[in-house]
Amino acid sequence: MYRIIIGDDDTVFLEEAAAVVSECLTAEGLVQGVDFNIDCYSKAEPLMDALERGKEGWLLLLDVEFGDVNGLSVAASLREKELEFRLIYITSYRDYVFDSFDTQPLHYLLKPVNKEKLAGLIRDDLRRQYLDARIYLKAGSKHLSIAYSDIYAVEAAQHRIIFHLKNGVEEWSGTLRELAQTLPGWCFCRCHNSYIVNFSHVTELVRYQAKLDNDIIIPISKRFYKPAIEQYMEFLKN
Repeated sequence: MYRIIIGDDDTVFLEEAAAVVSECLTAEGLVQGVDFNIDCYSKAEPLMDALERGKEGWLLLLDVEFGDVNGLSVAASLREKELEFRLIYITSYRDYVFDSFDTQPLHYLLKPVNKEKLAGLIRDDLRRQYLDARIYLKAGSKHLSIAYSDIYAVEAAQHRIIFHLKNGVEEWSGTLRELAQTLPGWCFCRCHNSYIVNFSHVTELVRYQAKLDNDIIIPISKRFYKPAIEQYMEFLKN
């Protein structure tokens, strides 16, 4: 389920923001309560409790002046606990924009909020974190459903495609060209005639090699080296 928390001490704004989010996600074909959930909080303490009770993977829309609490402090405290959430600030105060960088927000929106801008940010996060979170393939009589995060690299070998995964390997009969058009370009890169690598698992990228967090070394060919470096730098920025 795709999950969103909205934190703002203005209850009227909470209702308006929840309506915008719901309308955006419904337009994508999702059903509230089945495909997505929206929780609204006018106080910081219950919001933090919700995130700390194991509900990780949220998109958090957070006011900077959150009642008598600073929203930056709330986000910093949650980051220190290493909870997994994405963050968008929504505020009337532009003065905090540079201070917000330490809490790694996706964006800093000023009120009155441009609804199309907010909807666009939500759609982008939705596709990255939920809609595009898996790849679905048919392998003979078997249908594969593989989470992108589980894929370390994809290798073409002896007319077969081998997915190097967290827990072993899977084989498929397609081509790297097909996969390169299917896998999301923000984290997967064609780095060799025989390899696609997932930047999410790259710990070090040096000349003609990518070292992954499972200690596998993936080759980068001369042909793909420059575009691979450029794509990796964009990945790090985001």
